[in-house]
Amino acid sequence: MKNTNQDKLLALQSIIPKHLRVKSILFYILTIGFISCSNNSLEEPSLQEKSTEALQINEEDFYTPPTSYAVTKNFVEDYGADTIFDTDDSVKLQDAIDDVFTSGGGKLIIPKGNYSLSEIEMKSNVHIIVNSEAVIRPSTRPDNKNFRVFSFGKETAVVENVSISSSNGEKFTVDLTKSTNINVAVFNLNNVNNFLISDFIVEDNYTDFSAVTMGITNYNDAYYWPRNGVVKNGNTLNSDYGYGLIQVQAAKNVFFKDLEGTGGVTLRFETGWTFMNDLQQGGVEDMFAENISRTNGNAAVMVSPHAMHNGKVYVNGVTANGCGFGIRVESGFVSNKYSTPGLIDGTFKEVTILNVTGTFSKDKAQIKPKHYEFMPCNLREFIDPNPIKTGGKSYWGPSMSVVLNAPNYTVNLDEDSVTGAGFTAGYVVVTEEDAISDEDCN
Repeated sequence: MKNTNQDKLLALQSIIPKHLRVKSILFYILTIGFISCSNNSLEEPSLQEKSTEALQINEEDFYTPPTSYAVTKNFVEDYGADTIFDTDDSVKLQDAIDDVFTSGGGKLIIPKGNYSLSEIEMKSNVHIIVNSEAVIRPSTRPDNKNFRVFSFGKETAVVENVSISSSNGEKFTVDLTKSTNINVAVFNLNNVNNFLISDFIVEDNYTDFSAVTMGITNYNDAYYWPRNGVVKNGNTLNSDYGYGLIQVQAAKNVFFKDLEGTGGVTLRFETGWTFMNDLQQGGVEDMFAENISRTNGNAAVMVSPHAMHNGKVYVNGVTANGCGFGIRVESGFVSNKYSTPGLIDGTFKEVTILNVTGTFSKDKAQIKPKHYEFMPCNLREFIDPNPIKTGGKSYWGPSMSVVLNAPNYTVNLDEDSVTGAGFTAGYVVVTEEDAISDEDCN
C-alpha cells in the first residue's frame, strides 16, 4: 500500500475517511479525533452536522494493484496440475505460489479445468488469475477439522499486495457441494494488507462457515487483522441461515461491492467470536459497502457488535428478495460464552444506511424464533415447523420487514430511501417498540 494511503488512514475523523469524496456536500463534519486500531475507545463522536448524502467511493483508495510483474507462471504448464478433481493439487499450487513469491512476485494463472485444493497459504506480491471456466473443490479433510481453501496471513508475518480474481471479470466457481466436511471457509483473511478478492461464485451446501472470513490472528505475541482491501463481484448459493458470503469479525478500511447470493447473509459485520470478545482485540473499522443483495435468505446485510466496540460502517444499496430482513441492525450484548469479567454491551461508533429495497415472500425466507416477534400475527401460521436442515434452528417462513433497526448505538438510517413490496403496512422499518409476542397475538 502506498504511504500516502496510510497517511490518509491516520487522519480518519468520521464515517468518511478523508480520501473519500462526497458527491455534492460533506457527509459528516466531526470533531478531530484519532480512531485507534484496537477499537477499544468508548468515546462517542461529537456530531456537528449530519447528512445522508451518498458517497463517491473509489476502489483505489482501498487496494493498490501492481503496475508490473516480475514473473508470470501457468499452474498447468509450469507445475503439472492435471485439471481433474481426483487429484489433490494443493502441494503443487503451494509450490507455484512460493516460486512466484521468491521470484519477486507476479501472476500465477490457473487455466480452465477442475482442481481439488485445501490449506493454500498466500504469499506477498502473488496475484492468482483464475480462468472463469475453472472449478475448485476442497480436497478431502477429516470431518472433525475446520479448514480453509485459501489462507491469507494466518499466524504468519504480514501478507501484502495479493489478489485472487478471474481472467475476464466473469466468476470462477468454488464447489462445496461434494465436501464431506462442512466446516470449510473458502477465503480466510487475517494478517493481510492491500488485498483484492474478486469474481467468484461459491456453490454452497449449508456449510458451517461464511465463504469469506476476516478475523484476528497472533504473530510474534501481537494481534493483527485485515486492512486495506476490496472484495467484489462475489456470490454464494444455498447458504445456511447463520453463514453466507462474508463475515467480518475484524478488519480496517475495506470496500465491499456487487455481492449477492441465496440463503444466509451476504455481508455480516458481526463481531461475535468468543476468543476475540474475551481479548477485546479486533473488531471492524471503516467498512464501506455498495450494491449488496440476497434472495431467500436471512438478510442481505447484518450489523451486530456482540461485546466488541467497533468503528464505523457505511452501506449504500441493499436489495433483499424474499428474505427475513433486508438489513438487520442489532444491539450489542455480552454472551454467557464470554469469560472476561467487566465486558459491556458492544457498539458501533456509527452506522449509516441508504437505499434499501425489500420484496416480501410468504414462505421462502430463512427465519429464527427469536425474530418472530417482528412478524405480523396473521403471518405466523405460515412458518414451516420443520428446520431447514436436520437438527438446525432456522425455518422457512414469511419475510418480516425490510429493515430491523434495534441498536444501542448511533444509526443514521435514511427511511425515505427504504422501500418494500408486499409487506404489511408498518413492517417496512421495525424497531424494538414494534415487537409483539405470541401471547399478545392471541
